Amino acid sequence: EHSPLMQRAGSLPRNSSTNSIRSASRRRRRRNERNERKTLIYYMFISLTLLIVLYILGLSDPELLAEEFQSTESMIVDTFLSSLKGVAYERVQTVSFQIYTGGAPAFIIDEDTGEEIQNEECFGFHSYGLPGDDDAKLQCYIGLEDSADDVRQRMGIMRDAVNQAYESSSKDPSVLKIFIAPEFYWRGLNGAYELLPDFSDDTHGGCSDICHILKSLEEVTADERFVDWIFLFGTVIASEALPTEDQFDYQFYNFAPLYRGYDPAKSPHPAGKRFLVPKRYVSNLDFLTPMRHLTNETVAVELLDEEDPNRQATPMKPRSIGHNRYDNEMWSNYKKELADLGYTMIEHGWFMMDGISFSVEICLDHLVHRALVTYMADVVTGGKTLIPSFAENKVEWVSIPRHQAQISLVSSAGMDVVIASLALADGGVIFLQDGLDGNVQARSAFGEDQCLPNTWKFFGGSQSVIRKAVLSPTDVTFEYDMNLDFDEIDLYPEQGTRNWTEVLGGVFSKAAYPPRLTIYNPIDIAEP
Repeated sequence: EHSPLMQRAGSLPRNSSTNSIRSASRRRRRRNERNERKTLIYYMFISLTLLIVLYILGLSDPELLAEEFQSTESMIVDTFLSSLKGVAYERVQTVSFQIYTGGAPAFIIDEDTGEEIQNEECFGFHSYGLPGDDDAKLQCYIGLEDSADDVRQRMGIMRDAVNQAYESSSKDPSVLKIFIAPEFYWRGLNGAYELLPDFSDDTHGGCSDICHILKSLEEVTADERFVDWIFLFGTVIASEALPTEDQFDYQFYNFAPLYRGYDPAKSPHPAGKRFLVPKRYVSNLDFLTPMRHLTNETVAVELLDEEDPNRQATPMKPRSIGHNRYDNEMWSNYKKELADLGYTMIEHGWFMMDGISFSVEICLDHLVHRALVTYMADVVTGGKTLIPSFAENKVEWVSIPRHQAQISLVSSAGMDVVIASLALADGGVIFLQDGLDGNVQARSAFGEDQCLPNTWKFFGGSQSVIRKAVLSPTDVTFEYDMNLDFDEIDLYPEQGTRNWTEVLGGVFSKAAYPPRLTIYNPIDIAEP
């Protein structure tokens, strides 16, 4: 019988048994290897101790003893170092942060009368617009007037989520822990923070909003508690006004800060622990269409002050002018400065960490197969693409591994796991955290889409899917397991001190659902 906590998707019982046996076999083999290393080191230390005792008692030739001592010492050091390198992570546990990051609805239903009323969250705001298609409902961006205060409040919520994630996670050092937050977590009142050329801002102590976000996240992850953690902190939306006469001419950025936790007492220089992941493709959901660009303003004319000059601060939607890609080429202008700050760009959606292969995508990039296409293009061009690889406090540049990603990460707002986009190793797993569908129960379905009757679809704000390859004389296919082995924890109480509506007020909409954590139980990391 299959575990009720693991929903099978297109797999046969015999294959389930085989996969379970293989998984158990891998665990036994790794456990035996660890025990063998421990035993070897133990006996070598005993041998070294005996040599020292013989030397002290003068019961051995000094020259011969010195030679044996040096040889034994070298073996101990080499074996100890090799054993440390061999202690790779065996399992992975993900803690997903579910919080609604979409725009607040301009109108909501009154619970008492059942009538549509204006959402008080949007009172006095100038940043109304439409997400997605024109038939979408009017929304407003949520944020504080002072962008520095806005960043501080969002950072406080993120710290609460990280601390709760730690308390709820495995403390086993052989388990790699991953924290993942949704897209649009950082974007502010106008839908984007202003990106200044030098990341500085004289009005806020010489550090701009983007600067404050990055420095605060650096402080969060520089903690001995997080030496076995990777953090994908959602995405930052930024706009940069260009020096032209067109006041609406902006460069747009949507990027994810990604960090490796570390103990600053043991690693004072955080080399290879800070990364930025730029999003490539602009989605219809990435920005609201500002009121100044709507073809029909009648639905919101009573909500806005037509003379409000702040309306012009809301960036226009890039796709409305055919801008379907983010201006990632501009990142090249900041590469040197980012490197000086200790950041490495993950430009192709692939990276290595402690010998584990990862792909990382942001929302629409996953739908258009960015990681998979990069992998395929690299194969046909001879494997010349280089990706960052972090190990032993340094970054090297290596080829994309042929076995594909052992772990894939997706931060999104309005996206599900798409099997046609997966670039996973055999037994690899993808973790997706969405910022819109956090109140949707995790489940999978096969054949529900009439246009794609033989396709699996996955639902839920937090999604975890494992892919296994099946190769036999009569069949070549992939099987998919949706991992439902998790617990959910509310980040804040419903009532009382620091209840969730009080904490989120002003920076995230309260019209959706309360923030919570999804804590997956550890699972095996696929073998390369």
